[in-house]
Amino acid sequence: MKNAQSGRLGVLVFAGLVVLAACAPAGKPADESMFTADLTGLELRTNELPSLVYVRPGAPSLAAYKGFIIDTVQVNYTDPNMREIDPKDIGRLQESFRTKMVNELKAAGYTVGTRAEAGKLRISFVIGGLKAPSAVSNVTTAVFPYALSVGEVTIEAIFRDAKTNQIEAVALQRVQGSRVLNPTPWSSFADVEKTFDVWTRGIREAIDEAHAG
Repeated sequence: MKNAQSGRLGVLVFAGLVVLAACAPAGKPADESMFTADLTGLELRTNELPSLVYVRPGAPSLAAYKGFIIDTVQVNYTDPNMREIDPKDIGRLQESFRTKMVNELKAAGYTVGTRAEAGKLRISFVIGGLKAPSAVSNVTTAVFPYALSVGEVTIEAIFRDAKTNQIEAVALQRVQGSRVLNPTPWSSFADVEKTFDVWTRGIREAIDEAHAG
């Protein structure tokens, strides 16, 4: 039974993301240098490529967690292009991502709080790699909520046991906006919001699947 549970967290968390990825902007290859989390003791699940997913051997099923803590979304500024983006825009993205995850879980009937205790899973997101190759026109700015266009975003998700703070799984994905599906040559911040929707919905559906099984 223990072997059957090994790596189960990684399978269940990202099964939904794999299915929903077809609706998201095109992905780009990621590499280990993009991670901010400590991967010590975690093993790469090569079957999850092109996204990178590391799982701790013997990690429990998502069914073991009855409540969740969603941390404030962090920003990785190692990419110098990130410094060219208005901090207010980045702040809105941070808040939007966390809010989407919290609302997705609460709407499904799960408990979301701040108290670290047994039976809770802490989910942390790190965003980075935002590309803004050009600015949109003043007319577009007046219509849409974000002023800059963006070509890429990198999302890292870190899953910890809230009680022990041990990392059970980490995933990272690079997403590039589609030139075909967007009215502008590059994707806008609205496309990043859509990517957030894909991640939060995928994680919630994986949790549903685990509890249903």
